[in-house]
Amino acid sequence: MMLKNLIDVRASYSIAHIVKVLFLLSENPMGRNQLIKEIGLGEATIKTLIKRLKKNDLVKKTTKGSILTKKGTLLVGKILKNISRPVEIGILTKEYTVGKYNFALLIKNASNKIKSGIEQRDEAIKIGADGATTLVCKNDKLVFPGCNKKIVVLERVLRKIFKIENEDVIIIGSDSTKKKAEEASLVAALSLWQKKAINKEYQTD
Repeated sequence: MMLKNLIDVRASYSIAHIVKVLFLLSENPMGRNQLIKEIGLGEATIKTLIKRLKKNDLVKKTTKGSILTKKGTLLVGKILKNISRPVEIGILTKEYTVGKYNFALLIKNASNKIKSGIEQRDEAIKIGADGATTLVCKNDKLVFPGCNKKIVVLERVLRKIFKIENEDVIIIGSDSTKKKAEEASLVAALSLWQKKAINKEYQTD
């Protein structure tokens, strides 16, 4: 069973929402109300999402809330080998991003999947976010795709958060709200892995 098969076409949640729920439950048990608050989805949608995760033995209920099963923990480990958790990096200049709030994450060894970065921006815009900024690590420097312009200040901030190596990709999701900015970073990142990693490496069996 693959991640995309956890989607219920009748419910309005995405693979990005699934991954965020898994990330949250890997840190602490959470009840439905807390997940509603953290994810920003309605009660019925969260109920359906958790039900689908339980059905596939990724999550189980306890007196403290939902937690990951051993299978769910293994899945999160596989994801984190390729994609980091989103990290809020604060307000940046318009030279770098387009929103008030910004969440960055790192994707390992994915620069060969990047064309211009417009594709990732478009994925963020599709979900109603302001956009996404894509950076690639080439010759030990972070640059915009197809450009050698130095981004010294932003790179310094990002290297304090992530261990960045050549061929890695950084995606920064941006929006006027925190939840949507975080979701934008995940949506854009997961779009890079949709054909390869989600269909092959992110299997739960």
